[in-house]
Amino acid sequence: MAIVLRFDGFEGSPEELKRALRNGRVAVRDLPLLLLIEQALEQVAGLELPERGSLLPILAELLERKLRALLRLDAEEEDDAEEEGESLVGLLVELDEAVRFLLERAEARSFVIRVPAPELPRDQRLPRLSVATLQRYARRYVKPHTLLPTEERFGVAEAWKWLLDRLSRARWLWFSRLGLAGWAERTVAFAALLEAVRGGKVRLSQEEPFGDLLIELEPDQERRSA
Repeated sequence: MAIVLRFDGFEGSPEELKRALRNGRVAVRDLPLLLLIEQALEQVAGLELPERGSLLPILAELLERKLRALLRLDAEEEDDAEEEGESLVGLLVELDEAVRFLLERAEARSFVIRVPAPELPRDQRLPRLSVATLQRYARRYVKPHTLLPTEERFGVAEAWKWLLDRLSRARWLWFSRLGLAGWAERTVAFAALLEAVRGGKVRLSQEEPFGDLLIELEPDQERRSA
């Protein structure tokens, strides 16, 4: 038996308390909620379970219910009190089952004999080298690398100059036909177009959502580029 609960008129496991509630031998209104929580927490704390951390979610909920009981935040209506009592007993049954599982697994592991891992085979012709010696040998084959910032050749300003040169000759263009290489250039060109729209230099339009972009020079911009 993992967890034993005791109060006036009852002594047994959480599962037995659950059955007693169902058959009416114990009334929900007579459950000492705070006492039951304290008994469960004390018994779990006394168990030598290396995997006790797996019980943390249930224990945290029990602590939260204990605080509510101490601060008298529980509902005073009888229906709410019965619901709280049944919910608490269900939580204690869940805790009891988890503790039983961990105890059974710990007992099964106690019969397992630990065997040290075998040593990896090594070539007896090779001399034994220290870590410092291996590091010194490895350093000979490490080439120093210098990180240099890459030169920006296609920024927003350069993209707009390139776009304006093409638009001044064609007056309108499809974005997909600009011949941009890769997502990097497309992203920079699109950013340049957004700046141009904000500045009233071009108009962008689409025939359908996610369709191709039609780029047109504004009339005053056409006169300037002429």
